[in-house]
Amino acid sequence: MSNILPFILIVLSLVIIIFVIVRKYPQLLLLDVETLPEIKTARSKNRIIMRKSEQREKMYYSNFKKRLEPFIKLLKKTQLAFRILVGKVERKVGSTTEIENGPSITKEQRKEKVMTSKDLVKDAQNDLAIEDYPTAEKKFLASLKHDPKNKEAYRGLAAVYYAQNQVSEAKETYDFLLQLDPEDEDANVKLGEICEEEGNKEKAVEYYQQAVLTNPNNPERFLKIHELLFYLKHYETALEAIEQALDIEPQNPRYVDNFIETSIILKRKELAEEGYKQLRMINPDNQKLEIFRQRIDEIK
Repeated sequence: MSNILPFILIVLSLVIIIFVIVRKYPQLLLLDVETLPEIKTARSKNRIIMRKSEQREKMYYSNFKKRLEPFIKLLKKTQLAFRILVGKVERKVGSTTEIENGPSITKEQRKEKVMTSKDLVKDAQNDLAIEDYPTAEKKFLASLKHDPKNKEAYRGLAAVYYAQNQVSEAKETYDFLLQLDPEDEDANVKLGEICEEEGNKEKAVEYYQQAVLTNPNNPERFLKIHELLFYLKHYETALEAIEQALDIEPQNPRYVDNFIETSIILKRKELAEEGYKQLRMINPDNQKLEIFRQRIDEIK
């Protein structure tokens, strides 16, 4: 009897536990984990962090987009340039008919034309490399006859024109390339370089900004924008640009140097001090440190 008693007690305990669980089960089902204070606090913190990060990113890119409005208007005008360019292409290849766009040919014929266009571009690129510009131009144009949407053909054709100092034709060709692909980074950079050479630094900034929006991970693009804006005395925006370059490469002394210089001009002493400490850590032997120190101390 004494041996059975412990067993009976265990069974009774299990019965009581099961009874309690069955009674409380509906309440457990109704329990909303999301309403627990700990969960709500943790999720609230995560939302705040994400919101701040999104706000910083949106603020920067919204500033860039505002400055891109004139450029967007410019793109709307390039449709006419496209028609002019196509006309020039037709005349240069000796054709009086409209360039084929593909709907009237079979899929196999279209594929063959595309392949032929690519082969012609490869040959033309070799001619371009050895500076045989007339031959390269003919092959690029012939390539476009087979495939009028071959971006590499337009890119090569623009390079041929630029190499021969036919700047207007080069710009027109790059503009049409942007008609095909508004996010073509190379075309935007090339147009930025041309505008910079022509002394139109404001327009150059617009093209470089568009390249940045396409590829925001190239710090040299931000440095170029900073240099142009600094020259134009748009120091606040220049500071934003160099800060973006530093976000990508925080240990680059050239970027830190420009950051300090711009901060001093804007009399932003705290930022200048921050940049000074960073430059001293990166390159303690930098000869400009002493000069920067004096200029920062003079900021009131």
